[in-house]
Amino acid sequence: MVDLKGQYDFIRDEVSDNMAQILDNSTFINGPMVKAFQKDMESYLNIKHVIPCANGTDALQIALMGLKLVPGDEVITSDFTFAASVEVISLLKLKPVLVDVDLKTFNIDPIAIEKAITPKTKAIIPVHLFGQCADMDSILGIAKKYNLFVLEDNAQGIGATHTFADGTEAKTGTLGHVAATSFFPSKNLGAYGDGGAILTNDDKLAYFIRAIINHGMYKR
Repeated sequence: MVDLKGQYDFIRDEVSDNMAQILDNSTFINGPMVKAFQKDMESYLNIKHVIPCANGTDALQIALMGLKLVPGDEVITSDFTFAASVEVISLLKLKPVLVDVDLKTFNIDPIAIEKAITPKTKAIIPVHLFGQCADMDSILGIAKKYNLFVLEDNAQGIGATHTFADGTEAKTGTLGHVAATSFFPSKNLGAYGDGGAILTNDDKLAYFIRAIINHGMYKR
């Protein structure tokens, strides 16, 4: 299903030229190429902040850290997802609450989300799967009703467009308070190695997340 060799053959010259530039400049960490990619993705998604990081798991964990939840807070997410979606919740000593999916799409079921909400619920992590967007009209409505954060797991959804009930459109990853994506080689948008990014339109949240990623430093 994922022919990485075939993909590479198609863009071999472009990749080789860019890799040579990186090696010549020795700009291996957040260099000009990464910054250019960040700007391109911000433009493509029509979002204010794309914050690159090491991988998709880090993106999820750091995005959750940015929401400043406290141990014991509950986070609702899908029971049909990769381990990382739940792993990061537990690593931060939050409580994962798994709910079932809609069998037509394999995306999280909004009805199940609302049934699982308690006074300790603080966030929802919908997981967009197989290029399909979760029912974000319903999820965002529930989040507003109960004053919850929405963190999109967009590792398998990047590039998808959600059409709201009123006919407006937006890319997945731009719909909630913050989103995380992965550039693992087999993802919709893959890298040659690990990589990830956090996406948000919230200036204050982006500022705090950049500090987390860089050990509190804004300047070296």
